[in-house]
Amino acid sequence: MHRLILQPHRKHRLLIMLGDLLIVVASLSILLYLESGSPGLPTWSVPKLLALYVGVPAVTILVFYVFELHDPSIPQRAGITLFIICLGLAMATICYSALAYFLISLRPGKINLVLFALMTSASAFAWRQAFRKLVKIKPQRILFIGSDPVFDEIRRIVDGGYSGYYKIVSQWHQDENDVPIRPDLFPFVHEEGIDLVVYSLRSELVRRLANDLVTVSFNSRRIVDACTFYERLTYKSPLQFLDDLALLANANHEVFLPAIARNLKRAFDLFFALCLLPFALPVFLLAALAVKLNSRGPVLFVQERLGQNEVPFRLYKMRTMIDDAERLTGPQWSSRDDPRITRVGRILRKLRLDELPQLYNVLRGDMSVVGPRPIRKHFADILAGEIPYYRLRFLVKPGLTGWAQVNHDYAGSNAGQSEKQQYDVFYLIHQSFSLDLYIFFKTIRVMVRGRGT
Repeated sequence: MHRLILQPHRKHRLLIMLGDLLIVVASLSILLYLESGSPGLPTWSVPKLLALYVGVPAVTILVFYVFELHDPSIPQRAGITLFIICLGLAMATICYSALAYFLISLRPGKINLVLFALMTSASAFAWRQAFRKLVKIKPQRILFIGSDPVFDEIRRIVDGGYSGYYKIVSQWHQDENDVPIRPDLFPFVHEEGIDLVVYSLRSELVRRLANDLVTVSFNSRRIVDACTFYERLTYKSPLQFLDDLALLANANHEVFLPAIARNLKRAFDLFFALCLLPFALPVFLLAALAVKLNSRGPVLFVQERLGQNEVPFRLYKMRTMIDDAERLTGPQWSSRDDPRITRVGRILRKLRLDELPQLYNVLRGDMSVVGPRPIRKHFADILAGEIPYYRLRFLVKPGLTGWAQVNHDYAGSNAGQSEKQQYDVFYLIHQSFSLDLYIFFKTIRVMVRGRGT
């Protein structure tokens, strides 16, 4: 997971986030010092310190993440940046007040909340202005070796949104006579200041230059295969360019004690479901009433889906379409503007509230919190014949949310499902507990902003 997060186009986001974290902790410490009213260091109970130094920074950073305040690639005027920061702190203040009803130690007082918001917003704004002036992004210089179509796609992606982070210096391939254009790799890398060599696993030229590539690697120059580099740019697997060899080379072999990892994931599922149930129940009752008043039919929608190892199970959702929506058409994909979706159903889908009954599926063990979305057998059989490696998704439990859901919009077609499968395969290759946590927090942003599927 760390290899995915610490990419050049991600490091600056992490740096801004760490700066925000230090600002929040510093603002909080100043308030605690002033509140103590004594010249010495303040003494507080352990529960209060834990509640404050864990709860307040966590809520603030999460709200800033939702408002995309950690992305330096988004051009914004200073006034707009300050406005978004103040809006984020206002939202965070509301969250603090709500948490105060559950954590007595977190009750900060109205004056302290105002002071904290003022100090944090001013410091966060100054930090961003200083960051833009002081941190200069130096694009990594890249050499391509090979002529696979994936290089054309990578070039398009780099030119489209990452030109500030990467510069493609040259691409080596073989001419019509099967003769390498440039055999002197090591001197070229040093003369041109190449930072990264991206190669094709299937290139004959790469096999001829294997010894030079090893030398380059041992001289503090990074080398990576094209499919892996594509993944690091897009966070999805290039199914249209993958073969068995490439998939095998990129498979995740870093899982430490798989049995423990599985038990940890199951424990997280149970903990999440049990913690969310008290909050979900009143929301579910209100939503159920709205569904009932808006259209005829049952509140719950029950349908058979395929789970891990293609074992069928009964999935529960809140009904968001007219009753018996497929009576005349048979099985068909749902789309964003599907006329079968009711007015209340459209709201429930946008906020992901129609998925609340699936907490029962999580408790039963049919589903996990994070994983590919469960699919019907009818569509699975069709897609398995059209999309490479489609049945790999059944190696893990389906999830309430997943990498595809937080990165891709509605996929009401076979082509859309093919795109989502690239994200699902990426998740299968890189699955870890840390990635699950990242997906969980990204889901919160998707729900607040009304994006994803």
